[in-house]
Amino acid sequence: MIKNFEINLSLQNGKINVNIIEKNIKNIHLKVYSNFKVNLSVPKNTEQDWIEKFLYKKSDWIDKQITKYRLAEGTNNLLDIKTGTSTQFLGKDMRIYKNTSLKNEIVLEEKNINIYLKDIKDQEYANKFFNKWWRKQADLIFNEETNKLYQKIYKKYNIDKPEVCIRKMKTQWGSCIQSKNKITLNEYLLKANKRCIQYVILHELTHLMYPYHNKDFYNFLTIQMPDWKQRKHELDNDVVQWL
Repeated sequence: MIKNFEINLSLQNGKINVNIIEKNIKNIHLKVYSNFKVNLSVPKNTEQDWIEKFLYKKSDWIDKQITKYRLAEGTNNLLDIKTGTSTQFLGKDMRIYKNTSLKNEIVLEEKNINIYLKDIKDQEYANKFFNKWWRKQADLIFNEETNKLYQKIYKKYNIDKPEVCIRKMKTQWGSCIQSKNKITLNEYLLKANKRCIQYVILHELTHLMYPYHNKDFYNFLTIQMPDWKQRKHELDNDVVQWL
């Protein structure tokens, strides 16, 4: 089984290597990340010829995704907060502005995130202050949405309400440890709209009942959220480029 495969894209993007990952899955999963890394997860014993044909067929789509990331470089950076930095917040395109003030605070407007600082030149403090605020917003919103879904769906199955942990994650929106009754959510999920956030939370909560991505898991997911595939598509195509 090949571990990677090189494909030619446009002149701008050149050649890229696709990492081929064999898994115990039924469906294939192709992902392009903001660092231009491309992963293709396939069922075990998938034929090499099929993989090559599939990647050639998807080369235009891969090229478009990488081009989006290149255009987004230098923006949407939440690690070095500067005036003019753009990001998404609950599905909205937002612009960040730093302002001098007698009080350190962050105020949300329709299209702006205004950061008021006593010392506007202290970049290290600005970064820490903003990221602390972002984590707090994620904590409040994710726990609120988790509680709604738990009370509506999972409580009646005699499942204990899980612990919700929030952290930065590079390749996952969420994860679940059934044995510890804990779900972990990517703090950058706060960039997505609430429909997408609800999908990720529902997905992870369902793992408390069904640990594996089997027929029972997806049947339950579909019953509780019939449009979950549309929400997932929206998340993967409209938000993932901004991770």
